[in-house]
Amino acid sequence: MTKSPSCRRYLKGTVAALLLLVSACSTSNHADLVLYNGTIWTVDVGNPTADAVAIRDGKFVAVGRRAEVQKWQGADTRTIDLGGKFVLPGFNDNHVHFASAARFLEFNIMKASTQEEFVARVQRVLQTLRPGEWILGGLWGAYDQWASGSAGGQSRTAFAPDMLRIEALTADNPMFIRKFDDTEFAVNQTALHQLGLDPSNPSEFPGIVFVRNREHEFSGILRGEGVLPFVTPKLPATFSHQRRLSQTRNALAEIRKYGVTNISDMSDDEQLDIYRELRASGELTVRVHFRHFLDRWQELADQGIKVGSGDAWIRLGSLKGHIDGIMGNSTARFFEPYDNQPGNRGKWRKLMVDEAGEFVEGKFLGYMLGADKAGLQLTVHAIGDEANHLLMNYLEELEKQNGKRDRRFRLVHAQVLAPEDFHRLGELGIVAEVQPFHLSDDMRWMEERIGHERCRGAYAFKKIVDNGGTLCFGTDWPGTAAAEYPINPMFGLYAATTRQTVIGQPAGGWFPEERISMADAIKAYTLNTAYANFEENIKGSIEVGKVADLAVLSNNLLESQPEDILKTEVLYTIVGGKVVYQRE
Repeated sequence: MTKSPSCRRYLKGTVAALLLLVSACSTSNHADLVLYNGTIWTVDVGNPTADAVAIRDGKFVAVGRRAEVQKWQGADTRTIDLGGKFVLPGFNDNHVHFASAARFLEFNIMKASTQEEFVARVQRVLQTLRPGEWILGGLWGAYDQWASGSAGGQSRTAFAPDMLRIEALTADNPMFIRKFDDTEFAVNQTALHQLGLDPSNPSEFPGIVFVRNREHEFSGILRGEGVLPFVTPKLPATFSHQRRLSQTRNALAEIRKYGVTNISDMSDDEQLDIYRELRASGELTVRVHFRHFLDRWQELADQGIKVGSGDAWIRLGSLKGHIDGIMGNSTARFFEPYDNQPGNRGKWRKLMVDEAGEFVEGKFLGYMLGADKAGLQLTVHAIGDEANHLLMNYLEELEKQNGKRDRRFRLVHAQVLAPEDFHRLGELGIVAEVQPFHLSDDMRWMEERIGHERCRGAYAFKKIVDNGGTLCFGTDWPGTAAAEYPINPMFGLYAATTRQTVIGQPAGGWFPEERISMADAIKAYTLNTAYANFEENIKGSIEVGKVADLAVLSNNLLESQPEDILKTEVLYTIVGGKVVYQRE
């Protein structure tokens, strides 16, 4: 017999009470940590608010009023008076590229607009490098045409790095960096020698232009289609393990500073090994839902990996695939051409095409069928309306051939949907794995590229929920070659609830009918991502028996004005009952 919601809530409360009783009767009923005098939003519908929690052995053992929780306190219990501050479950980011973010944090000049900023960032990265280690990345110019924070139509003075200013600084470290769109590259003299490039004999290097300054000196800037084919094979494919460890530690510090306690990552095998290494040494301060790439499904299946493999710290069993490109470089796939590029509808990705780049019917579906049958979770990138439509067609075919079951298929980004496809979200049980800050940053150029009407289906959070899709949030940290997406969840919460840029444009919000409430946005960033990971029974809300992951914030987000959301700071980040970050 199906139990009613009220009956389920009663049973849930009874079980929680029994757990409290059993725990209290154990030989040691003292908590390791008690937090009290807080405004705690639990994201638990059966017990939405509390003012105190007790934690023992990394899990919540009591959630409620101070008088109820105080019984868990002993002489050796650490206590924290929250002073009325706002407490949430730790943020659960549904989409990061950790290894890329770790490199991006080490060095990037994406938003640099002056030579002083450029030099300062070079000086900073040099403090972490050994002689001979390469400086790579750069990505300058991404915010020249469309200024950061604008809703479109604004630009700034174009920036390019003055390599002569850092020659003496970088004599011991070769440097090869690029503009965001790969139309220009910059090298220092050390890199020139190691790459075998000679500006004094340009005729020896077809397809490469050595740009000279007013004094006819080589400026350090390279252009031309021949640059990457010549240079790429000579660059390091990866960094040393020691350098990657250092990058990882820096990135973990950035993550815990913003209250993030769980990430869904898509990095390489070495990054997975580093997570395991740091966990063994007690240095891992974020839980990891790790995704391999779809074309490796057979390899994982042969190892016995499936949904739920791993533990509460490092979870395996999900796969990431790609249907199309991205909006940043106009490669997302649409039914109709881009408004500003009449001959371009976007591109299909590698697993969709043959060696000549031609679309192959059913190729991608074959990967999906095999992985799904092996018990692996599918999470697939789709940006344009045609890409999303085709992917949902594939999911329908998947259900026909492999049968219906609880797949929690993750439609990654679900960025622009055609009006006729929204109803299929609920029918297919789709989890929309979206990153709300995309809209705040992308609206710089969205309408220019696909027009006002198609933008009605872009980042349509309210339509996704209203049509039965499960909405979960994250960041896409660190972003693309054309945009920076910070790990700070406040940017996503702000975007989802205001649909504005970080400087409040447009005044009424961009397609404001697609805003969602702060309560729903918090749930999407916590419990719903845990659900998307098949982990809602152990993570995502502040409940007895779940892992004790939480964030203490400076502002009550449920009562904050929009302009205060981005000012909100994390005061404590707690993972597994341990304070891993405390704001000084």
